[in-house]
Amino acid sequence: MPPSESFLIARNISKRFGITQALDDVSVTFARGEVHALMGENGAGKSTLGKAIAGLHKPDTGGVIIDGRELKAGDIDDSFDAGIRLVHQELAQCPNLSVAENLCLHDIPSSSLGLVNFAAMKRRAQRLVHQLDPTIDVTRPLGELSPGKRQICQIAAALDDGSDGLGKAKGAPKVIVLDEPTSSLSIAEAECLMAIARNLASQGITIIYVSHRMGEIFACCDRVTVLRDGKFVATNIVKEIDEPTLVEQMIGRRIETAKARQFAGNASTSAVGTAPMLEVRNISSTGKLHDISLHVRAGEVVGIGGLVGAGRSELLSAIFGLDANAQGEVLVNGTLVNLASPQGAIDAKIGFVPEDRRNQGLFFLMGVGENMVLPFMRQLAAAMGMRGLASENRTIAEKITEFRVKTASPASLPGELSGGNQQKLLIARWLGKDTKVLLLDEPTRGIDVGTKNEVYRLVREASQRGLAVLLVSSEMPELLALSDRVLVMCSGRITGELIGDNMTQANILRLATVDSTTRTKSA
Repeated sequence: MPPSESFLIARNISKRFGITQALDDVSVTFARGEVHALMGENGAGKSTLGKAIAGLHKPDTGGVIIDGRELKAGDIDDSFDAGIRLVHQELAQCPNLSVAENLCLHDIPSSSLGLVNFAAMKRRAQRLVHQLDPTIDVTRPLGELSPGKRQICQIAAALDDGSDGLGKAKGAPKVIVLDEPTSSLSIAEAECLMAIARNLASQGITIIYVSHRMGEIFACCDRVTVLRDGKFVATNIVKEIDEPTLVEQMIGRRIETAKARQFAGNASTSAVGTAPMLEVRNISSTGKLHDISLHVRAGEVVGIGGLVGAGRSELLSAIFGLDANAQGEVLVNGTLVNLASPQGAIDAKIGFVPEDRRNQGLFFLMGVGENMVLPFMRQLAAAMGMRGLASENRTIAEKITEFRVKTASPASLPGELSGGNQQKLLIARWLGKDTKVLLLDEPTRGIDVGTKNEVYRLVREASQRGLAVLLVSSEMPELLALSDRVLVMCSGRITGELIGDNMTQANILRLATVDSTTRTKSA
């Protein structure tokens, strides 16, 4: 453990947003050169504390002290000058610009004539990025990089100290707040990023690591501070605590790690011989999917396993009518679905919870209630096609109660909700009384362990009501806990099916890495 735990002090921090008390008299100390995790349920105040430390939020009470210097409350420039950097959860980048241009947007080097100095821009970007990943070509458009490498570029931007003499002197970074840095990354990319965090800590930089992923906390962090309902609960040395105890601190009750088929039913055996509720026939899309066929019976949860890039998300998009190049057939209860647009899938009673709720799922300028009923306003309409506000409000109230969505009112914007409640909002949208098929793409990404168990309950209850559920998840314990069967994909093809005792992480990995032309099936 680094010698001084009081290098950075967040002291008596309180912060309220409207009626929500995000932080309530929270005090935490951070050591120089440690990786210090912040954990808690969605809405516990982790990100708010990180942003208060970085000067993005002005606390109502309390303050931040770094290396004996008290910072100006809510002054991001003062925090930045003191060496505190914030790497946001959502990638704040311009994908059409090059890596170098993205890293220099805040401070573009110029020539004596006032023109952009592209050579200097490239040198600065290489200096920053290549200390983390020498393989990244800084002249490439950022949008062509994988999410993991884009996240590395965002961390590299936080390391800029102006030492090239071509911009404003910034001083070396002393603290980097990483807010959910691996939420959209593959296992390999997450491991790379954790190695970067450890390396930066070894150089004396304090890393504040906000994450929901338990494995990362135990693999990467020195200490972990737990927040619950905006209050400080405990700071633990990671080596001295186990996962169940940490979970208990987070949610106030003990939840054991999900076991294989813990939330699964007996649909695979009880439904043998029955007609499929969802049938996919020979779906292909150039460069993405190759002759995919599968079926899901009513009351069955079928998991889709595989590595990032295997085509899992692309398959769900094609089934929902989002891929204009997709060819093949999708049937619901024996009736052909019009794949020309998502409206055909919605008319066929298919619901779709996408991987990226921010960019693909929610409408952030519409209220929580409107988000819930938007795809079905036509069915809820009154005479002459007028909005049926009474029907809408009744449906919204029922869904908020049923799905336990914590919101100040139906008029609140989704951005005011925690990540877990945003996810429950999306699930509530698609789990209507008439829904027959539910497509779930990474349904628990970026949410805490308590909310995960709520989502697991909702998925199992949906299948028990007779829905056919097709589930994509990169968390293999989750996939195994929820699924009645698991189909594994590799390079746009289904390479195998696992049922019963053959549903293991080892078998999923084996099928996820086979040659793309090999087709296997395990009974």
